[in-house]
Amino acid sequence: MVSAHLDKLQHDTSRKLTHFALQVFVCSDESYCRDESVSIVVSAWEIKSDKPQEQVIPDSLTVMATAQTLSKVEGDTLQLSCEVTRQTSQHTHVSVGWYLRPSDDPNSGPRDLVTLSRDFVLRPGGQYRQRLSSGDLRLDKTSATSYRLTIYKLQPTDQGEFYCEASEWIQDPDRSWYAMTRKESEKTSIKVQPTDRDFSIQVTTERRAYTAGEPLELRCTIDAQNVPERFFSVSWVFSSSPVAVIGPSAVPVLGPNYLEREATGLLTVRKESPSVHLLKLQRLLPEDSGKYICRVTEREKTLTGDFIDRSKRSRNVQITVTPLRSNITVSLSSNTSEIMEGETVQLTCVVSSTVGPLSVSWQWTDKEGAGPAVNVASVDREGMVTPGPTFRERSTFGEIRVERVRPDTFTLFLYNAFPTDEGQYRCSATEWSPSGTAPDWIWQQIGEDSATKTVTVKSVESFFFVSASSRTPSVTFGDSFDLQCIVKPRHNPNVPAAVTWRFLPAEGDGEFRDLVTFTRDGTLQWGDQLLGLGTRTTVDRTPTNTNFRLSITRAGRKEAGTYQCAALLYRKNYDGTWSTVANRTSNPLGISVLQPVSKLKVHKSNQSLQFLEDSRVRVNCSITSQTSPDSQHAVLWYARKAEVGEPDELLLKIEHSGAFEYGAYAEEERLRSRVQSERLSPRLYGLTLHRAETSDSGTYYCLVEEWLMDPDGLWYRLAQDSSGFTHVAVRQPVVKLQVEEAESNITVPEDGSIRLGCSILSQSSKDSRFSVSWYVYRLGQEEEDEQECVFSIGHDAVFGNGNCSPTEEPGPNSRLQFERATSELYSLTIQKARSRDAGNYYCHVEEWLLNPRNAWYRLATNNSGVTIVNVMEQVSTLQSVVCSNDSLFYFVFFYPFPIFGILLIAVLLVRYKTRSSSKNQDGKNGAPLLWIKEPHLSYSPTCLDPPALSLHPGSVE
Repeated sequence: MVSAHLDKLQHDTSRKLTHFALQVFVCSDESYCRDESVSIVVSAWEIKSDKPQEQVIPDSLTVMATAQTLSKVEGDTLQLSCEVTRQTSQHTHVSVGWYLRPSDDPNSGPRDLVTLSRDFVLRPGGQYRQRLSSGDLRLDKTSATSYRLTIYKLQPTDQGEFYCEASEWIQDPDRSWYAMTRKESEKTSIKVQPTDRDFSIQVTTERRAYTAGEPLELRCTIDAQNVPERFFSVSWVFSSSPVAVIGPSAVPVLGPNYLEREATGLLTVRKESPSVHLLKLQRLLPEDSGKYICRVTEREKTLTGDFIDRSKRSRNVQITVTPLRSNITVSLSSNTSEIMEGETVQLTCVVSSTVGPLSVSWQWTDKEGAGPAVNVASVDREGMVTPGPTFRERSTFGEIRVERVRPDTFTLFLYNAFPTDEGQYRCSATEWSPSGTAPDWIWQQIGEDSATKTVTVKSVESFFFVSASSRTPSVTFGDSFDLQCIVKPRHNPNVPAAVTWRFLPAEGDGEFRDLVTFTRDGTLQWGDQLLGLGTRTTVDRTPTNTNFRLSITRAGRKEAGTYQCAALLYRKNYDGTWSTVANRTSNPLGISVLQPVSKLKVHKSNQSLQFLEDSRVRVNCSITSQTSPDSQHAVLWYARKAEVGEPDELLLKIEHSGAFEYGAYAEEERLRSRVQSERLSPRLYGLTLHRAETSDSGTYYCLVEEWLMDPDGLWYRLAQDSSGFTHVAVRQPVVKLQVEEAESNITVPEDGSIRLGCSILSQSSKDSRFSVSWYVYRLGQEEEDEQECVFSIGHDAVFGNGNCSPTEEPGPNSRLQFERATSELYSLTIQKARSRDAGNYYCHVEEWLLNPRNAWYRLATNNSGVTIVNVMEQVSTLQSVVCSNDSLFYFVFFYPFPIFGILLIAVLLVRYKTRSSSKNQDGKNGAPLLWIKEPHLSYSPTCLDPPALSLHPGSVE
C-alpha cells in the first residue's frame, strides 16, 4: 500500500518556482510502514492566461559508479568511470565532479579533484591545479552519460575514497540557473603503496679470460623499482681510468684514451634498455687486462625543488687478455677432381682457427710434383689480388679470378681449362697479428699452413659423340613428333659444336638434305629441304646445348621418312681463331605417319537444374577428350519435351567453321530472340536461355561432331558423340512477402493528423513492385466484417489503381496524404481527423512481378497488423464555431466590408455636394463651413478579432 501527502513549502515569485515536499508512506503489510519524503520543484509559466500553470519536474537524475577497493603502487595510473543519466523533458544542464575523502584525515572534508561545470568548463580543485595543467589529471566525457577520471603518477596522498557527484541545473525565465538536485555515487576505496627508492647494480660478462683479438661485452644492470621514470647516469671505469659516461639522455661521453677506438668502431657504449647498459670492446689487446667497474648515480628532485645525488658502484670485474697463439689450419677442396677441357677449375681454400688478418697465395706444379712451383695468384692482408707472372696474361682476359667469399674462405677460378692446366695446386695461408695503436700498426707473422689438391683435365675429343632418338617412331595423321639429338660432352662456350638435322623423304631420290643447322655461335640456318610449307617445323635446344630437338607438328605424308643428326666440334684457340676438333654422325631415325584414331568423348553425366522465372538458364557441353589439339567441333543443341514419342527438336547448330544456324523448334517457340550459344573454351560450349519461361522446362543435350584437316588443307568429319541429359525446371519465385504485423493503438485530437504506417519486412524478389491499400473497420458498425477502403495505390504507382476504390476521391481538397519513404516503407496521413475516422486500420499489400513476356502478375498478398485509432472530440467555443463554419465566418468578417464601402462612398458624395453649396453660401453670407474627416478603417485578418470600422467626427475650423 502506498499513500502520499503533498505540502507546499514555499513559492518563489521571482523565479516562478514552487517547492513542495511529498511525503510518501510505503506499507508492505499492516504491521510495517516507512515514511519517505521527496522534494519536488514546480515551475510555472504564463500561457495566455492570468493564472500560472504549475508543472511538476520529476527527479530523474541518477549517478552510478561501481563500488570497489583497489590497491595501487606509487606512480601507477588510476581510471574510474561514472554514469550520469536523466530522463527529464525540460532543458536542463548537468555538472559532474570527482571528490576524494582522504583516509589519513577522515574528519576533514572531501577534496575537490576536478569538476565539469554545466557550461562544459573543466575546473580543477586548488590542490590539483598543477597536476591538471601537466596532464597527470584528466576528466573525459567518453559518451553521452559516461565520465572517466584518470590520474597518472599516483602519489601516496591520493589514498582514500573517491566518489562522483552530479547536479542537475535548470534555467529560469529570467535566464538565471538553479540547481534542482544533487546526487553522489558509490565510493571507491584506493590504497596507494609508496615505492622503494633504493637500487642495486651488477656487472655481468660471459667469461673473465679472453684471447687478444676477441670481443668483450660487459653489461651493467640496475635493479630498482620504476626505473624508466627515474634519472640514472652510468660511468664505466677501467683501472681508475674513465672509459665512458652515459647520462639520462643516453648520449655517451668517452674518455680521452678511448676516442680513437670508438671512431674506428672498436668500442661501443649504448643503453640497451632503461635498466641495462652495455660496454663492448672489439679486438681486445693485452693492454685491456685489468679491473672494470660500473658506477651508477641517481639524481632525485625533492619536494623543495632541490636535487640530491645518490651513487653506487659495482664490484670489480677482473678481465685477463692473453696474447695470440696461432692454431691456423688450411683445407683445400675443388668442385671435381676431373673436369673436361674448356670447363672451369674451382678450388676452395678454407682457413680455420684464426683470430688475425690473413694472406693467401696459390702455386701450381705438375702432377708428379717434380717441376718448379709456379705462382698462380696471391691475396694480401688488405684483400689485394696479384696474379703470377705466368698467368698474368690469362688473368687480363678474365680467365683467372680469386674471390674471398667469407672471412675464412678463398676461391680460385680457372676458366676455359686447357689440358696443360692439369697438375697439383697448393694453397698457403699466413696469419698476422697487429700491435700498437691505429693507424700505425706493426704486423708480425704468428702462423702459417698450406694444403694441396690434384686436378685432372680431360680432352673433349675422346668423349665427343652424337646420338638421335625419338619416342614416337609411328605417329598419327595430324599429330606431332619430336626428334632428339644428344651431343656429349656438355656444351662449353670455348669448345662449341655445330649441329645439323638432315632428312631423307620416304618418296625421295635417296639423298639426305639439310633441314636446319645450329651454328657454333648459336645462330640458326635453314637448309634447302623444307617440310610441308616450312611452317610446321620448330627447333630448340637446352641451355646446356646437349639436346637439340626437332619438332614436327600436324605431321602428314610429306613428313614421313628418315632423319639423321650430324655434329661438328670446334675449339677456340688462344689467339681467338677457331679450329675443327671432331666430326660425328648419329644413327638414322625412321618415322611413319598414320591416320588418327578418334578419341572424341563428351561428358555424359546427367543433372537436374532449377531456375526462377525470368532468370538466365545455362547448359554446358563439355568435351572430355579429342583426337588432336587442332580438332574443330560442330555442336548441335537439342531439346526434348515431356511428351512421349515426340522427336527431339533441334534448337540450333554451330558448324566447325563457326557458322550459326537456328533450328525449326527455335522459330516455332519464339526462342530465337532468347537463345544464345557460345564457345567458352576450346572444349566447353554453352547454351543460354535468357528470360526463362515456365514453358522452357524440359531436357536438353548436345551432339558434338569432330572435324580434322588433312595435309592438303581439307576438312573431314572424324567422329560424333552426344552429351548427358540436363533436366531444366523453370519455376516462379518462392513467396517471401512479409508485412509487419505489430498492433498499435493511437489517440489523436479532433482536427489532428492520423499517421498510418505500412512496413514490408521481406519480399520475394528484388524486382518486386507493391500495390498498397488501407482498410478500416469503423467504430459503431453493426457487422465487424464490413470494411471500408480508405486509400489504394497500384503497383504501377497510380492512385486508386489498387485492389479497392477509396470512398474519398483524391484531389486538392482531399484529407489524405500518401508518402513512400523507401521501397519497403509506406505511410498514409489523414489530416483534420474527425470522430468518424476512429476505427481499426490495416494495410493490404500485394506483390507483383513482371514475367518474361512483360506482363505483370500478382505473386502474393499479406496484411499488416491492426492500428486502433481513437479520435477525441473537442468542446465547441464561440471562436471554434465561428472559425469552423465558413458561412458564418464570411458573414462576420467579409460581408460587412462592401456595406461599409458603399456607406463611405455615399458620405463622400454628400460631402462633395455640401462643399459646393457652402462655397456659394460663403460667397453670399461669408459663414464658416462644417467638414467631416475621412473614415478610418482598421482590420485584423484573424478570426479572433472582427474588423473595426471607425468614423471620426469632423471639427469646425
